[in-house]
Amino acid sequence: MSEHIMLIHGDLLTKERLDTVRNSRCIEHTPKNRFQYVIFLPGLFHYKMACADAIWRTYIQPKEGRDDENSLYQHITVLRPEETGKMVSKPGFRRVHDVIHHDIWASMMDCWRIEAENENREWNTLETFAASEPTWDDVVAMSRTIVRKYVATTPGLDEARARPSTIRDKRFENQTLRNRDELMYIDVCQAMNTGDIGRVEASFLPWIYVFKATGKHKYASQMTRFLVNLQFNWPEKLSDIIRMNLLCNPSGHALAFRAVDWVVERNNLYTKVIYRGGGPNGTIEHIIKESPLIEVYRNCHVVIENGFHLQHQTIRHAQPEMMNTIRKLSTRIKENYAHIKKEGRKALWSIPDQINEGMVLMQEQKIVSEEETAVFDVDGDDFID
Repeated sequence: MSEHIMLIHGDLLTKERLDTVRNSRCIEHTPKNRFQYVIFLPGLFHYKMACADAIWRTYIQPKEGRDDENSLYQHITVLRPEETGKMVSKPGFRRVHDVIHHDIWASMMDCWRIEAENENREWNTLETFAASEPTWDDVVAMSRTIVRKYVATTPGLDEARARPSTIRDKRFENQTLRNRDELMYIDVCQAMNTGDIGRVEASFLPWIYVFKATGKHKYASQMTRFLVNLQFNWPEKLSDIIRMNLLCNPSGHALAFRAVDWVVERNNLYTKVIYRGGGPNGTIEHIIKESPLIEVYRNCHVVIENGFHLQHQTIRHAQPEMMNTIRKLSTRIKENYAHIKKEGRKALWSIPDQINEGMVLMQEQKIVSEEETAVFDVDGDDFID
């Protein structure tokens, strides 16, 4: 084993248990007995969950800005009117994940409407803009303009917030900041689904700052250590091997890459929930005994489903029809002039720039609060992308 390595994917609890084992064996004489061949890799599924949790801690959990008419909480009253209470207490990963996607879609629709009208006064709706059949170069140019105007950067936001309050537009600042953070999360999701490990690696640093600022110090510390090892400490060939093994594609389809810890958690779902047995059979001994047969059970189900031409027998739910709801939210954003600057406009709360806050905390090595190891509880709906 001294000439080989073993990659272990997991969450922070897995890392802590591995460190405990290593510490208990540190006096052994051989690298094998000291478990030096084991390399822990932070699971990207849990990394994505931590990103969603950081956005929840920034935009939904604080009570100060919930009553602001353009806050994310007020948008949730449109997207999920019957779940506002759950969203501020224990929403779970899937709800937060969907809310982030739907909110940024509505915001970007409003940005595209404004920029289309700026290009041509006759393009006063997205439908008329689409009917004009713009070229791809026009779409790219307008996209860059939208990013420059409506997506905050730390230097630009610092400059805007340093101005006198009489000319500041706090609501516009909050909106552009939320656009940035939600687009960062969308970029992580898209990069993981497409298997673009370079983009995933590039996302680590800004999210480390966000983790630090939102009290997720263990995640910030572990991701920092992993990033430093990946780029500087490990041999180049080992780093390349690790990059190529952070994601996998179980189905072999396009846009279907998954984190390795996602596959592990999915197997746990089948082992501990779906095929665990009921009543007196639902014991640990029964689960361990039948765990090697999980794939056999699944294949039997697939054979029966295919034989009787049964369809949609899967844990993958149909996507909800959200177009009308997103249009409704986009209309509200338009009515609130969220993407149009107005000097002197107030907001109930100025959302902190967590990237900037995290940079300061890491430079000063300050810890503002402790955190729990877990982020969201994992359930069956979390395995749907």
